[in-house]
This record gives sequence, structure tokens and C-alpha cells, in this order.
Amino acid sequence: MRLPTLRRELEAEASPASALVARPPFRFPVVRTGTALEVAEVAWNAEGVGREAALTIPAVAACRDLVVGTAIACRPYRYRGDERLEPEWLLSRPDPSMTWAATLAGTIDELLFYGRAYWRVLDRDSEGFIRRARWTPFRDVTPETRSSGGSYSVLVGYRIAGLEGVVAPSDVIRFDGVQASVLETGARTLAIALELEGAARRFAAVELPAGVITNTGTELGEDEAETFLARFAERRRQYGLAFLQGLEYERADLSPADLGLLDARYHVVTEVARLFGVPVSEIDGSVSGHTGSMTYGNLTQRRAALIGSAVAPHLAVVEQTLTDVVPRGQAVAFDVQAFIRSDPAAAADYVVALLEAGLIDKVEARSMLGIPSSSSGPPDLTPGRV
Repeated sequence: MRLPTLRRELEAEASPASALVARPPFRFPVVRTGTALEVAEVAWNAEGVGREAALTIPAVAACRDLVVGTAIACRPYRYRGDERLEPEWLLSRPDPSMTWAATLAGTIDELLFYGRAYWRVLDRDSEGFIRRARWTPFRDVTPETRSSGGSYSVLVGYRIAGLEGVVAPSDVIRFDGVQASVLETGARTLAIALELEGAARRFAAVELPAGVITNTGTELGEDEAETFLARFAERRRQYGLAFLQGLEYERADLSPADLGLLDARYHVVTEVARLFGVPVSEIDGSVSGHTGSMTYGNLTQRRAALIGSAVAPHLAVVEQTLTDVVPRGQAVAFDVQAFIRSDPAAAADYVVALLEAGLIDKVEARSMLGIPSSSSGPPDLTPGRV
């Protein structure tokens, strides 16, 4: 049985013919705690908003592009203690047919919208560690479980579209998001945003009258009224004015503001930004829900807020998941400092402050700014951590 996707479908069912039958009002299902997929499926059925529909909302597309674009700008690296290691294929190009940026973008996108992402293992080295893997779309992967008789089920493997049989769990890298998916928590917000976008399109497509003429004299027939209106419009185009006798003209000033569309759409932009954890100013919105109020913040502070609130949770998931598949004693991290300190003035002030405090020496300060410590060699950049 399919749940109605929109509220207007429910209202359409309440016809006079069915009014004689007592029918309990529709209530949205109470969602129990469960996996991200279970909760999201109920949200999709109740509100009817999927990823493709959500991305038609400009604010959602802007937040998604901002989070994903920031993530792929932070390069990953592998390290053991204080020693930085070669990233090898897993962190530079795990899929031979796809760039690292495309692989990470698909992973972060699905962590945003679905709360889970998958990589299928393609190759291992001589010691059995994963060397190559391919990002696989979330909808192409179906977990296969077996009941254990208790509160938990046993994961048997995965069915992947295009592959025969069940793929072993060890041949799939699963990224479990630490935050609830956008489609789960923002189903109502996204549905409201789609309704407002539809209302705005309907308003733009409808021809609104420039004014209203009221007959205060002898009543006119339909043909006479049509003839009068055509002559009235022609005289206004020809002379810029018109003569009325026994009639009153009132100008109509209907605008989107009269329908509340402007304030409502600005409010939705603010709510969508909060849904993604993106600072509102980053998508040209405002905390108050209208463009008239903006808070000041320099570039470094805004980018640090973006990393900390919107991007870092997803990067941490990728870091910890990939750390579990590299050899023991090694770890994976993303270099976010280069992105945060991309403002040259802010970067210089930051390094000078560390140098004056005695936390780094001059060679380390030059390396953090990308300046070679000597004329003979390249800079030895020190990456940051999430």
C-alpha cells in the first residue's frame, strides 16, 4: 500500500461522496529508532521527497555543492606517528576509472543524503590489504542479513547491481554516517521548500490584471464588456490614458510579497542551511531569514565554521573507516589547514603568532606557508588534522 505523497492528495480524497463514510484523519507514521535506511524510507513515503527532487531546490543544491566542494579540496594523507607516508592508490586514485575527487564527492554526497556509502574492493596487495576500491552508488547495494534470534541480525554480505551472487562483507568498505541523513531529518522542510518553489512558478506563469474596472452605470452585456475592454486597452497603449464614464478604475498592486512568498522562501533558505550545518551567510542567506540582516565575519573564521560544523563530521567518517583498512599502526587524515588558511594575510598572521610563541621554528614556519626552506628543495608542508 502506497502512502499519499502530498497533503493535497489526502484533501482530494475527502470528496462529498466519501464524506458519508467515517474516516479517521491521516497521521504521519511515528518513526522508530533504526538504521538510516529504515528511517529514511518512512520519511520518503510520508513526505515524498527524494534526493533528485531535493536537489531541485536552489538552497539544497548550494549547500550540497559547498560541503562536497570543501571536502574534495582537503587532500588525504597517511601517517604513522610523526612520519608521513606515501598515500598510495587507496588515497590518491582508488578507482582506476575515476578520479579521487569524483570518488570522494560521491561518498560525501551519499553520507549527506542517505547516511551511508559503499566502496567495493577491487584489488589487494600481497599482504591482503586493500589497494583499489570503487565507490558504488547507495541504491545499487542491498545488505543481506540473517536473523540471529536476538536483538541484532548477522550481516551475510551485500547484493550489488551488476554482480551475481552475494559479495562478502570483507570485500565492501562501508561508511556509516555519524549524523542523521538530510532526507530523514529534513523531510518536512524539503517538502515545504518544494511547495513554495511550485507556488512561485505558478505565480510567475499566471497573467495578473493590471487593474479592475467597476461598472457604476448601466449594466453591459458580455459582448459589450469585451468590446469596451479591448478599446480601453488600445487607447491606453496609443495615448497613455483613457476616458471613463460611469466606470471606476482601480489599480491592482498584487506582488509576491502580498502572498508571503518572499519571506517564506527566505525562511526556507535559512532552514535548509541549518539542516546541512552550513553557515547561512555562505549561501547568501541570513540568520534572521531575510537578506536584510547579515553578520560580519572574516574569511578564515567563516571557513573554519564551515569545516567544523558541516564538513568535519563527514571527513571524520572517511578518516576512521579508511584507517581501519590500512595496516595496523597507520592512520588516515585530511589536510584541512590549507583550506582554512587559504587567505594569505590570515595564514601569515597565524604562522607569525606560532613562531613568536615558540611553538615552531623558522624552518617549520616557512614550510607551513609553502616557502622552500632552502633554494635547492621543495617545501616540506606540514598537513593539519580535522
